[in-house]
Amino acid sequence: MRQCTIRTYAAERFETKMGTNLRKLVRPTEIDIVGLKHKTLAVDAHNQIYQFLTVIRQRNGEYLRASDGRITSHLLGLLPRTSNLLSQGIKLAYVFDGPPPKLKERTIRARSNKKIDAKRKLAHAKEAGETAEMKKYAARTTRLTPEIVDSSKRFLEAIGVPVVQAPSEADAQTAFMVKNEDCYAAASTDYDTLLHGSPRLVRRLSKSQRGKRGPEILVLEEILDELGVTRNELIAVAIMMGTDYHPGGIRGIGPKRGLKLVKQNDILEAFEKAACDFDWQAIMDLYQNMETVEEYSVDWEFPDDDAIRTMLVDEYEFSEETVEKRIREMQNTHERFS
Repeated sequence: MRQCTIRTYAAERFETKMGTNLRKLVRPTEIDIVGLKHKTLAVDAHNQIYQFLTVIRQRNGEYLRASDGRITSHLLGLLPRTSNLLSQGIKLAYVFDGPPPKLKERTIRARSNKKIDAKRKLAHAKEAGETAEMKKYAARTTRLTPEIVDSSKRFLEAIGVPVVQAPSEADAQTAFMVKNEDCYAAASTDYDTLLHGSPRLVRRLSKSQRGKRGPEILVLEEILDELGVTRNELIAVAIMMGTDYHPGGIRGIGPKRGLKLVKQNDILEAFEKAACDFDWQAIMDLYQNMETVEEYSVDWEFPDDDAIRTMLVDEYEFSEETVEKRIREMQNTHERFS
């Protein structure tokens, strides 16, 4: 059955809990989406796709699928979101995660256990016929399979948008691309990009339509100046608060106490006074020296209309009319802005 419509769903309601929560330490600046025109953003692909998989679902919480069972939720999000941003003159490079560092194993296990628990609760909700509960727990089972990642890459390549494969975390790679001045800013909901040294981070990129609050930008240099710390000291505070590499951080350390410790002591003494009982230096090293690739392209190529039709219409059963409209939009946009 053809999927007759492709809608932009409310992905802006999603707020990832991955990474480090620096929200209480930083003050983002709201910007007009027009300010990003003619700029290239390094997008954390897994972060973005996870949002689509979480919120683009049926009423019972199930993924949207083609008749052969293949998941289409992520593509139903990627097509309009990417096309709309490109039409506003914003160029994109999607950066995909590679294998995670060993220090992240504990976090990955915890997330896996939470998904197992969510699947159990989802089964109970289905038996009880509780639609709201079904949708809630189904969203918590979201995971990126190799098929979802591969189909996302294939789609992006078909529309000409550059795909960059990071050797490890996409946060580090996007930060490298911005530091290298190949991109203006990283685009993610994850603050870790700043810890990896990205000069700029754009969040809430989806919030740019119909009178809603616009996207926001965080500038690393401004954050460090306002807090009165160095980047290494900011990393130290984040480690104390808790990161993906040691969730929970140091007991009793929040943003205020963490800041006080690093501002009144050198970093080593700060961790000693905080009674740190884990290898914080290994985590610090990850943020400072995570592996990245230096060879990549951020050039937007002309969309391949045949490849787009074959994939979306023939294989994933998207509406031909809608796909043709998007093809024309992207090709016209490419001619205007390239």
